[in-house]
Amino acid sequence: MDSYPTQPPAKLPYRGLRRRELGLVAAGAAAAAALPAALAATPAAAAEPATAAPAHHPDTVRLGTVPAAGTGGLLDQLVASFQAGSRYRVVITAGDAAGLFAQARAGDLDLVLGHLGLTELADFVSHRAGRWPQLVLATSFAFIAAADDPAGIRDATDAVDALTRIAQTQSPFVVNNLGNPRFVTDTLWYAAGEPDQTGWWVDNGLSGPAAARAAEQLGGYTIWGVHPFLAFEQQQETSLQAVLSTDSLLQRVVASVVVRPSWTRRVNLPGALALQQFLLAPQTQGTIRRFRHPRFALPLFWPAAHHNAHE
Repeated sequence: MDSYPTQPPAKLPYRGLRRRELGLVAAGAAAAAALPAALAATPAAAAEPATAAPAHHPDTVRLGTVPAAGTGGLLDQLVASFQAGSRYRVVITAGDAAGLFAQARAGDLDLVLGHLGLTELADFVSHRAGRWPQLVLATSFAFIAAADDPAGIRDATDAVDALTRIAQTQSPFVVNNLGNPRFVTDTLWYAAGEPDQTGWWVDNGLSGPAAARAAEQLGGYTIWGVHPFLAFEQQQETSLQAVLSTDSLLQRVVASVVVRPSWTRRVNLPGALALQQFLLAPQTQGTIRRFRHPRFALPLFWPAAHHNAHE
């Protein structure tokens, strides 16, 4: 299982790369060496979104991403900086994991951003269609709260404190039965000391928008991803608000996977490696930490590249 170091592309010890991959990397090394200048560059025009990935081209990096990684324009900003300091043009395709990794298998994407732990990502890498994932950033869950915040969780010290306040005030809490929110909710309940669920804990099998609507009707709370909640807000009027927390339990990591070329899969490997290296660089990670969504004062994204191997 080969790891992917995080030094600038021109200095990488390309151990683990196949001969065909080495040749492709060498062809793009000169362009990749210009990346440090991009880190300090002012973002130019945002990358052009695309509904379908273009054909392979040596000057184009085809980036597939789960929508949550682009919330508020962060990904457009990062891609614009990368384009300003390299010869590559980036085309972004947003979609669900199943669709993205199907496109990657077909050779229609060069680099994919997906939440770590997704079955599609694990299968893609385990079948050696993609290189080992590198952690890039974390997206956020949030407490979705009624407008009057009956438990007063906006100034809670962390997510456990927030759930404890909800239990103590007997404020309605609607369990969101989507996989990840449910796991986070159960973890928080155990961390809070397993408070008695009588009178406030509402688990009717609802998930996503239905759980949010129930929380609004009851004047209480639920837990949901910030990105789907913002989409929910755009689709209908709601008095609910996303109350963010810096607790790591409310973070979900996004990894980058470089697609491996094959005799049947044409991939811009040098461009993919260059863009991945840019995303993992400390200055880019600092930009991720500094970024703020127009709607929120607290960070919405969290740097994650420090979890990768550094030599």
